[in-house]
Amino acid sequence: MRQFASSPAPAARGPRLRGLLLVCMFAAALFPTAPRATAFPPSPYYTLYGVVRDQVGNTLTASGAEIVLLRGGVEMGRAPITGALRADRNYELRVRIDLNRSGTRVYSSYAIPAEGLYSLAVDIGGQRYYPIEVSGDLRAGRGGERVELNLNLGADTEGDGLPDAWEEWQLYQSGAFPGSPGWDISRLTRDGDFDGDGISNFVEYVAGTFAGDATERFELRIVSVTNTTAFFEFFAITGKVYRIEASSDLQTWNEIPFIVGPGAGPSLFYRAQDIGVLSARAENAAGSKLFYRLTVR
Repeated sequence: MRQFASSPAPAARGPRLRGLLLVCMFAAALFPTAPRATAFPPSPYYTLYGVVRDQVGNTLTASGAEIVLLRGGVEMGRAPITGALRADRNYELRVRIDLNRSGTRVYSSYAIPAEGLYSLAVDIGGQRYYPIEVSGDLRAGRGGERVELNLNLGADTEGDGLPDAWEEWQLYQSGAFPGSPGWDISRLTRDGDFDGDGISNFVEYVAGTFAGDATERFELRIVSVTNTTAFFEFFAITGKVYRIEASSDLQTWNEIPFIVGPGAGPSLFYRAQDIGVLSARAENAAGSKLFYRLTVR
Protein backbone atom coordinates (compact mmCIF):
# COMPACT_ATOMS: atom_id res chain seq x y z
CA MET A 1 0.00 0.00 0.00
CA ARG A 2 1.36 3.35 -0.92
CA GLN A 3 0.98 6.28 1.25
CA PHE A 4 0.63 9.68 -0.24
CA ALA A 5 1.55 12.55 1.90
CA SER A 6 -1.38 14.85 2.13
CA SER A 7 -0.24 18.31 2.03
CA PRO A 8 0.43 20.48 4.89
CA ALA A 9 3.13 21.40 2.32
CA PRO A 10 2.59 25.12 2.44
CA ALA A 11 3.47 25.09 6.11
CA ALA A 12 6.64 23.09 5.31
CA ARG A 13 7.72 25.54 2.55
CA GLY A 14 6.99 28.62 4.58
CA PRO A 15 10.37 28.88 6.41
CA ARG A 16 12.26 28.38 3.14
CA LEU A 17 10.30 31.13 1.45
CA ARG A 18 10.88 33.47 4.35
CA GLY A 19 14.59 32.65 4.26
CA LEU A 20 14.71 33.37 0.53
CA LEU A 21 12.83 36.61 1.06
CA LEU A 22 15.37 37.67 3.69
CA VAL A 23 18.25 36.91 1.30
CA CYS A 24 16.59 38.97 -1.44
CA MET A 25 16.02 41.84 0.97
CA PHE A 26 19.68 41.67 2.03
CA ALA A 27 20.82 41.70 -1.60
CA ALA A 28 18.60 44.68 -2.30
CA ALA A 29 20.21 46.50 0.59
CA LEU A 30 23.64 45.84 -0.94
CA PHE A 31 22.58 46.80 -4.46
CA PRO A 32 19.86 49.45 -4.27
CA THR A 33 17.91 49.90 -7.45
CA ALA A 34 17.26 53.60 -6.97
CA PRO A 35 18.89 55.62 -9.76
CA ARG A 36 22.15 57.37 -8.88
CA ALA A 37 25.02 59.11 -10.66
CA THR A 38 27.87 56.65 -11.24
CA ALA A 39 31.33 57.01 -12.69
CA PHE A 40 31.49 55.92 -16.30
CA PRO A 41 34.45 53.62 -17.05
CA PRO A 42 37.33 55.69 -18.50
CA SER A 43 38.46 55.61 -22.11
CA PRO A 44 41.87 54.17 -22.96
CA TYR A 45 44.71 56.58 -22.28
CA TYR A 46 45.37 59.46 -24.65
CA THR A 47 49.14 59.09 -25.10
CA LEU A 48 51.55 61.89 -25.97
CA TYR A 49 55.13 61.14 -26.93
CA GLY A 50 58.02 62.86 -28.64
CA VAL A 51 61.27 64.71 -28.14
CA VAL A 52 61.86 67.60 -25.76
CA ARG A 53 64.68 69.82 -27.06
CA ASP A 54 66.55 72.64 -25.38
CA GLN A 55 66.81 76.20 -26.77
CA VAL A 56 69.57 75.27 -29.22
CA GLY A 57 67.91 72.12 -30.57
CA ASN A 58 69.71 69.47 -28.52
CA THR A 59 67.74 66.66 -26.91
CA LEU A 60 67.05 67.69 -23.32
CA THR A 61 69.27 65.72 -20.93
CA ALA A 62 68.74 67.57 -17.63
CA SER A 63 68.71 65.09 -14.74
CA GLY A 64 65.28 64.67 -13.14
CA ALA A 65 63.44 66.68 -15.80
CA GLU A 66 59.72 65.90 -16.09
CA ILE A 67 56.85 66.73 -18.40
CA VAL A 68 53.89 68.18 -16.46
CA LEU A 69 50.24 67.86 -17.52
CA LEU A 70 48.06 70.85 -16.60
CA ARG A 71 44.34 71.55 -16.74
CA GLY A 72 43.32 75.11 -15.98
CA GLY A 73 46.76 75.67 -14.46
CA VAL A 74 46.31 72.75 -12.03
CA GLU A 75 48.69 69.80 -12.23
CA MET A 76 46.98 66.60 -13.41
CA GLY A 77 50.03 64.35 -13.76
CA ARG A 78 53.63 64.11 -14.90
CA ALA A 79 56.10 61.77 -16.58
CA PRO A 80 59.91 61.60 -16.66
CA ILE A 81 61.99 62.98 -19.52
CA THR A 82 64.74 60.46 -20.11
CA GLY A 83 68.33 61.59 -20.44
CA ALA A 84 68.95 59.47 -23.55
CA LEU A 85 66.80 59.56 -26.67
CA ARG A 86 65.00 56.25 -27.14
CA ALA A 87 64.71 55.99 -30.92
CA ASP A 88 61.85 58.43 -31.53
CA ARG A 89 61.11 59.87 -28.07
CA ASN A 90 62.55 60.95 -24.76
CA TYR A 91 59.18 61.26 -23.04
CA GLU A 92 55.82 59.48 -23.03
CA LEU A 93 52.86 60.87 -21.12
CA ARG A 94 49.66 58.87 -20.63
CA VAL A 95 46.66 61.15 -20.11
CA ARG A 96 43.54 59.86 -18.34
CA ILE A 97 40.42 60.55 -20.41
CA ASP A 98 36.87 60.57 -19.02
CA LEU A 99 33.97 60.28 -21.47
CA ASN A 100 31.94 62.52 -19.16
CA ARG A 101 28.61 61.13 -20.36
CA SER A 102 25.34 62.62 -19.17
CA GLY A 103 24.22 61.27 -15.80
CA THR A 104 27.68 60.09 -14.77
CA ARG A 105 30.37 61.64 -12.65
CA VAL A 106 34.07 62.05 -13.40
CA TYR A 107 35.83 58.81 -12.49
CA SER A 108 39.03 60.62 -11.45
CA SER A 109 39.77 64.18 -10.47
CA TYR A 110 42.97 63.82 -12.50
CA ALA A 111 41.19 62.97 -15.76
CA ILE A 112 40.80 65.25 -18.76
CA PRO A 113 37.32 65.29 -20.35
CA ALA A 114 37.16 63.74 -23.80
CA GLU A 115 38.25 66.43 -26.29
CA GLY A 116 38.92 68.68 -23.30
CA LEU A 117 41.60 71.34 -22.97
CA TYR A 118 44.99 70.81 -21.38
CA SER A 119 48.45 72.33 -21.34
CA LEU A 120 52.03 71.16 -20.76
CA ALA A 121 55.11 72.41 -18.96
CA VAL A 122 58.61 71.08 -18.38
CA ASP A 123 59.91 70.90 -14.81
CA ILE A 124 63.68 71.12 -14.38
CA GLY A 125 64.87 71.26 -10.79
CA GLY A 126 61.60 72.73 -9.57
CA GLN A 127 61.55 75.46 -12.24
CA ARG A 128 58.81 75.33 -14.84
CA TYR A 129 59.42 76.08 -18.51
CA TYR A 130 56.69 76.34 -21.12
CA PRO A 131 57.46 74.88 -24.56
CA ILE A 132 57.04 77.06 -27.66
CA GLU A 133 54.38 74.67 -29.02
CA VAL A 134 52.20 75.08 -25.91
CA SER A 135 51.78 78.83 -25.74
CA GLY A 136 48.05 78.20 -25.21
CA ASP A 137 45.75 75.27 -24.47
CA LEU A 138 45.79 72.07 -26.49
CA ARG A 139 42.80 69.78 -27.10
CA ALA A 140 42.86 66.10 -26.16
CA GLY A 141 41.27 63.24 -28.09
CA ARG A 142 38.61 60.79 -26.94
CA GLY A 143 41.05 58.16 -25.71
CA GLY A 144 43.09 55.47 -27.40
CA GLU A 145 45.04 57.85 -29.64
CA ARG A 146 48.85 58.07 -29.72
CA VAL A 147 49.98 61.55 -30.74
CA GLU A 148 53.53 62.66 -31.48
CA LEU A 149 54.17 66.07 -29.96
CA ASN A 150 57.75 67.36 -30.04
CA LEU A 151 58.46 70.21 -27.63
CA ASN A 152 61.07 72.95 -27.92
CA LEU A 153 62.13 75.12 -24.99
CA GLY A 154 63.28 78.72 -25.00
CA ALA A 155 61.91 82.21 -25.53
CA ASP A 156 60.33 82.86 -28.92
CA THR A 157 59.57 86.58 -29.01
CA GLU A 158 58.70 86.51 -32.73
CA GLY A 159 56.36 83.54 -32.48
CA ASP A 160 57.97 81.84 -35.47
CA GLY A 161 58.61 78.50 -33.76
CA LEU A 162 62.38 79.01 -33.40
CA PRO A 163 64.00 79.83 -30.03
CA ASP A 164 65.61 83.27 -29.95
CA ALA A 165 68.85 81.84 -28.49
CA TRP A 166 69.27 79.49 -31.45
CA GLU A 167 68.60 82.29 -33.94
CA GLU A 168 71.21 84.49 -32.25
CA TRP A 169 73.68 81.61 -32.35
CA GLN A 170 73.16 81.24 -36.11
CA LEU A 171 73.66 84.99 -36.66
CA TYR A 172 76.87 84.94 -34.64
CA GLN A 173 78.17 81.87 -36.47
CA SER A 174 77.49 83.57 -39.80
CA GLY A 175 79.60 86.60 -38.81
CA ALA A 176 77.04 89.01 -37.37
CA PHE A 177 77.53 90.55 -33.92
CA PRO A 178 75.23 92.21 -31.36
CA GLY A 179 74.69 95.84 -32.30
CA SER A 180 75.81 95.35 -35.91
CA PRO A 181 73.43 96.01 -38.83
CA GLY A 182 73.07 92.26 -39.49
CA TRP A 183 72.08 91.42 -35.92
CA ASP A 184 68.36 90.82 -36.41
CA ILE A 185 66.78 87.48 -35.52
CA SER A 186 63.84 88.21 -37.82
CA ARG A 187 66.22 87.27 -40.64
CA LEU A 188 65.64 83.65 -39.63
CA THR A 189 62.13 82.24 -39.96
CA ARG A 190 60.91 78.69 -39.45
CA ASP A 191 60.38 77.93 -43.14
CA GLY A 192 63.10 80.24 -44.44
CA ASP A 193 66.55 79.16 -45.66
CA PHE A 194 69.13 81.51 -44.11
CA ASP A 195 72.20 80.04 -45.85
CA GLY A 196 70.46 79.14 -49.12
CA ASP A 197 71.42 75.45 -49.02
CA GLY A 198 67.91 74.19 -49.75
CA ILE A 199 67.30 73.09 -46.13
CA SER A 200 64.80 75.04 -44.04
CA ASN A 201 65.94 76.77 -40.86
CA PHE A 202 63.67 74.60 -38.71
CA VAL A 203 65.09 71.38 -40.19
CA GLU A 204 68.59 72.69 -39.49
CA TYR A 205 67.54 73.45 -35.91
CA VAL A 206 66.31 69.88 -35.44
CA ALA A 207 69.27 68.34 -37.30
CA GLY A 208 71.82 70.35 -35.32
CA THR A 209 73.49 71.78 -38.42
CA PHE A 210 74.34 75.46 -38.78
CA ALA A 211 71.71 77.45 -40.65
CA GLY A 212 74.39 79.96 -41.61
CA ASP A 213 76.80 77.48 -43.21
CA ALA A 214 75.79 75.98 -46.54
CA THR A 215 78.52 73.32 -46.29
CA GLU A 216 76.64 71.64 -43.42
CA ARG A 217 73.66 70.08 -45.13
CA PHE A 218 71.18 67.65 -43.68
CA GLU A 219 70.82 65.27 -46.60
CA LEU A 220 71.26 61.64 -47.61
CA ARG A 221 73.61 61.16 -50.54
CA ILE A 222 73.47 57.90 -52.51
CA VAL A 223 77.09 57.04 -53.32
CA SER A 224 76.41 53.90 -55.37
CA VAL A 225 73.95 51.04 -55.77
CA THR A 226 74.68 47.41 -56.68
CA ASN A 227 72.35 44.45 -57.12
CA THR A 228 72.62 43.73 -53.41
CA THR A 229 73.63 46.92 -51.60
CA ALA A 230 72.96 50.66 -51.52
CA PHE A 231 75.79 52.86 -50.20
CA PHE A 232 75.09 56.24 -48.57
CA GLU A 233 76.76 59.22 -46.93
CA PHE A 234 75.30 61.81 -44.58
CA PHE A 235 76.56 64.54 -42.26
CA ALA A 236 75.98 63.57 -38.63
CA ILE A 237 75.91 65.55 -35.38
CA THR A 238 76.86 64.07 -32.00
CA GLY A 239 73.87 62.68 -30.10
CA LYS A 240 71.41 62.91 -32.98
CA VAL A 241 69.50 59.76 -33.95
CA TYR A 242 69.23 58.91 -37.65
CA ARG A 243 66.99 56.56 -39.61
CA ILE A 244 66.86 55.64 -43.29
CA GLU A 245 63.52 55.05 -45.00
CA ALA A 246 62.76 53.56 -48.41
CA SER A 247 59.83 53.90 -50.81
CA SER A 248 58.93 52.62 -54.25
CA ASP A 249 56.34 55.34 -54.99
CA LEU A 250 57.33 58.36 -52.84
CA GLN A 251 54.04 57.88 -50.99
CA THR A 252 54.56 55.02 -48.55
CA TRP A 253 57.83 55.05 -46.60
CA ASN A 254 59.24 52.25 -44.46
CA GLU A 255 62.23 52.23 -42.15
CA ILE A 256 64.98 49.91 -43.30
CA PRO A 257 67.90 48.40 -41.37
CA PHE A 258 71.28 49.87 -42.27
CA ILE A 259 74.89 49.53 -41.17
CA VAL A 260 77.28 52.28 -40.13
CA GLY A 261 80.96 51.42 -39.73
CA PRO A 262 82.94 48.18 -40.08
CA GLY A 263 81.95 45.23 -37.93
CA ALA A 264 78.57 46.66 -37.00
CA GLY A 265 75.30 44.84 -37.50
CA PRO A 266 72.18 46.22 -39.19
CA SER A 267 69.95 48.50 -37.10
CA LEU A 268 66.85 50.62 -37.66
CA PHE A 269 68.56 53.68 -36.19
CA TYR A 270 72.02 55.09 -35.48
CA ARG A 271 72.98 57.47 -32.68
CA ALA A 272 75.95 59.57 -33.80
CA GLN A 273 79.01 59.50 -31.57
CA ASP A 274 80.81 62.37 -33.29
CA ILE A 275 80.43 65.16 -35.85
CA GLY A 276 81.29 64.46 -39.47
CA VAL A 277 80.38 62.61 -42.65
CA LEU A 278 79.31 59.01 -42.08
CA SER A 279 79.21 56.13 -44.54
CA ALA A 280 76.30 53.69 -44.36
CA ARG A 281 74.99 50.76 -46.37
CA ALA A 282 71.74 48.83 -46.67
CA GLU A 283 70.50 45.80 -48.54
CA ASN A 284 69.04 46.52 -51.96
CA ALA A 285 66.84 43.92 -53.68
CA ALA A 286 68.05 43.05 -57.17
CA GLY A 287 66.05 44.79 -59.86
CA SER A 288 64.11 46.97 -57.44
CA LYS A 289 63.84 50.72 -57.90
CA LEU A 290 63.71 52.49 -54.56
CA PHE A 291 63.83 56.02 -53.24
CA TYR A 292 65.61 56.70 -49.95
CA ARG A 293 65.39 59.46 -47.37
CA LEU A 294 67.02 60.32 -44.05
CA THR A 295 65.25 61.31 -40.83
CA VAL A 296 66.78 62.81 -37.69
CA ARG A 297 65.77 63.43 -34.08
